[in-house]
Amino acid sequence: MTSFFPASLASRLGRLSFVQRSGRLGHHKGSHVSKKTGASLEFSDFKEYHPGDDIRHIDWNVYARTDSYFIKQFLDEQEMRIHILLDTSCSMGFEDKWIFTQKLAVGIGQIALKNGDTVSISRMLDGKKQMFNRKGARQSGAWTSYISKMEPPREGHGLIDAIPSIPRGTTILFVLTDALETIEQLTKLFQNLSSRCPDIRFVTVRSKSELQPDYQGDLRLIDSESNANAEVTMMHSTEADYQKRMQSHEISMMESAAKYGISVLKTTPQTGPVDVFTMQMRKIGWVR
Repeated sequence: MTSFFPASLASRLGRLSFVQRSGRLGHHKGSHVSKKTGASLEFSDFKEYHPGDDIRHIDWNVYARTDSYFIKQFLDEQEMRIHILLDTSCSMGFEDKWIFTQKLAVGIGQIALKNGDTVSISRMLDGKKQMFNRKGARQSGAWTSYISKMEPPREGHGLIDAIPSIPRGTTILFVLTDALETIEQLTKLFQNLSSRCPDIRFVTVRSKSELQPDYQGDLRLIDSESNANAEVTMMHSTEADYQKRMQSHEISMMESAAKYGISVLKTTPQTGPVDVFTMQMRKIGWVR
């Protein structure tokens, strides 16, 4: 467990916190200030006293000036509910995408747990939904252990079937995927996700070979999910056509995500988990 995700890395990520956009927080006490009034120490406003209000919050200085009773209101502090939807389709097992995705899931959990939030993760395994959730800094070891022991991807389908596993009341939803589905499939996914959570963060993980193929000669390429194969002769023109198609796919994906208010971060295992959290996520305003 230590070698998979060193304690020094977990400690570094624990100093970060997620920037929350939707205004929705959980029902349990936590460390994040909500827009509701409650019992934190952060002052919000005054309101006129009415029978039944807590007399301990009467501001006597205001009473001395106005001869009227006013009570102090404070912003409530509540938890975030962070959920991770994990793509376990076979293509996620290509090259080093899976281990990198596991580390991203661990890192997201470490940030949430160190901030007193609830974090959960769901995935499909042999056609069945699996869920794991934890809360509190003391659970960081259990969280890392669980994710590090996850079996490699072996599903033949994408994320659509796993959507019902997203908990209601999720504050921030992270989707970890390679996003290699067709634009039609991704649009359907975005549409369904947008009805489950107001703050969706879509992380695409692509391997080095997927971004820049370095194959040469005559090849037989096999689709890892459908097992369909194609005979290909790799030349400069073939690579150029691939890059053109990939760019078109990326543009369409970003446009579709924007339509549903979904934020996208594109990354690769070569970036490394530390830079993803401390540089990429910070740059686009996901963490601070």
